[in-house]
Amino acid sequence: MKKYIKSLFLAMGLLGFVACNSILEVDPRQSIDSAVALEDENGIQASVIGLYNTLQSTRMYGRDLVAIPEALADNGRATNKSGRLNPEYLNQPNAHFLNWRLAYIAINQANLILEATQRVQLPEATRNSIEGQVQFLRALFYFDLMRCYAYIPGASVQQQDRGGVPLVTAGVIDFEQITLPARAPVDEVYTFIYRDLDEAITKLGATPNSRAPAFATRAAAQALYSRVALYRREWPLAIRLATEAITNSAARVVSDTAAYVAGWRRSVHPESVFELPYLIQENIGVNESLQTTYTTLRELGNRNVTAGFGDLVPTPALLADLRSENDTLVRVSTGRRDSVVIRDVRQRLYELGTTGRGTAEIECTKFLGKNGQPNLDNIPLIRISEAYLNRAEANFHAGNRAEALRDLNTIRTRCGLAARTDERLPGNALLTEILKQRRLEFAFEGHRFFDLKRQGLDLAKASPATNIPFTDFRILAPIPPREIQANPNLRQNFGY
Repeated sequence: MKKYIKSLFLAMGLLGFVACNSILEVDPRQSIDSAVALEDENGIQASVIGLYNTLQSTRMYGRDLVAIPEALADNGRATNKSGRLNPEYLNQPNAHFLNWRLAYIAINQANLILEATQRVQLPEATRNSIEGQVQFLRALFYFDLMRCYAYIPGASVQQQDRGGVPLVTAGVIDFEQITLPARAPVDEVYTFIYRDLDEAITKLGATPNSRAPAFATRAAAQALYSRVALYRREWPLAIRLATEAITNSAARVVSDTAAYVAGWRRSVHPESVFELPYLIQENIGVNESLQTTYTTLRELGNRNVTAGFGDLVPTPALLADLRSENDTLVRVSTGRRDSVVIRDVRQRLYELGTTGRGTAEIECTKFLGKNGQPNLDNIPLIRISEAYLNRAEANFHAGNRAEALRDLNTIRTRCGLAARTDERLPGNALLTEILKQRRLEFAFEGHRFFDLKRQGLDLAKASPATNIPFTDFRILAPIPPREIQANPNLRQNFGY
């Protein structure tokens, strides 16, 4: 067991020094000597790039943290064309998130970088930029661990709740530094995430928006903070941070419906506050990229060429919700009454795929491959639309109905739909509409499972007809068994 612990933690320390071909086009250092990696500015900067690169993994945002939330919940239906994501769609035990090990490798790397910035002489602006980025990323890694492996504040099953995740705040590079922490209380981990984001916002204050969306900026930290506060049900905080993100971000809600669809075809999404870019040599490939996961198409409208598998397609329930967003207006022209159907522009992000892998299905084309290069899409992790919907939901809970309605209508009218009035959405109908727009806006972007989980809702599926109650142990991901074996202080989630 000691041998395993030693190898694990040495991997956590040493792999943190590896910087693959940079997604951000810095000095392309393939590997860095662990003895000198964090002893000068160049080594520290390269190690920061290593943190960003971790996000590219298929176990992180390269696929799993985007696609699995759709498969576990009620947005995505597995086609079984390759067998991938079918166990997650069927909610089989242990078919869940697998980001634990990579997240802790990255957290250890972040800890080592932060320790190095206090040891190495750096210009103040450089130190602030590095530390702000690293604390933003460390907060994101911890938040994702909490979303996957722990209950969310205000939505838990008390008798099954075994706390948050271990908080590791010091870097480890050799066996003598190893500790075996227990799971920290949920509130303690969220408080730590808050602290990292507070400091990131301060330190990134001078970061120019020209570095967005590939790099963390003050607006990215504020937008992520608004999401974390929404999960923690701290409504005034979520409202304030969403407002600051909207004010400070260079990204804007695309107001033209045609431009909204076109934004998904650009290499950088115009609404991205924080986005994960890929270079050609970083192509995930035909098995597990988001393009191949979601569609068989190589290009829009061409059903004669098959490129991917289309492993996960929209459920009938999601498509019904999307189609229900057609507004029928009645106008008077040339002396007669005509009905005009106003279609939600988001419907144009779904179309019939090819028969190259079997039965043709309606597929999501958000990630279709940029510049004609299959399986190579940049991945928006935070879009400015989320800040509006975070603020709308928080304002509803805070009793600010007019403000909530205004933000809701920002999203509705951007999609070509009519604005709603308070009379049309009385009482909780306003919240229902906000959550519906959140579902439609971020479908196949990795939000749905977590949005249901934070509300304490069941996972209801029509085909096969199943209902996974919120009390079911499968709501939480299992901690990897080897981690449980290596750390006697670490308690496995209930049911595993």
